[in-house]
Amino acid sequence: MRLVWLSTAILLALGPVSAAARPWKGVTPGVTAQAEVVGKFGEPTARTRRGARTVLAYYGDQALEGTKQAQFHLDPAGTVQEITIFLTVPLDADTIEGTYGKPTQKTFVEDTFQKVWLYPAQGVTVYFAKDGSVEALSFAAGRQKAAPASAKPAAAETATTR
Repeated sequence: MRLVWLSTAILLALGPVSAAARPWKGVTPGVTAQAEVVGKFGEPTARTRRGARTVLAYYGDQALEGTKQAQFHLDPAGTVQEITIFLTVPLDADTIEGTYGKPTQKTFVEDTFQKVWLYPAQGVTVYFAKDGSVEALSFAAGRQKAAPASAKPAAAETATTR
């Protein structure tokens, strides 16, 4: 999957951090340290470098409840900057709108044309599967404004090496 790099590219394009991040399972982007993640969930299935970031991935037998995979993206100081989760039970668009409201911005994955909804102020990015169900969610520190319409996402892939 290419969602990790896509979410990173979209979130980097959104501008400086300016709002509180949504926590997920007690982990808050911009606040929680690597040691807290490992203490809470154990050693990850894989640790991968993505540019300056380290990604801790939990999948397979170590997948966290409700996910096929959970990824914690750490900055060089070891602080979680983003969380990406791949859902075991897909959600629908109505559920997302009921939780986060209407998306501030809608875009798509360039090479697959799968839709992506952005909630920049909340730091939430929603990735849809080809069948229209929600495949993955990404949580990062919120932003004041949406990405410019011309922002092009980069390709992404899942963490698979230790």
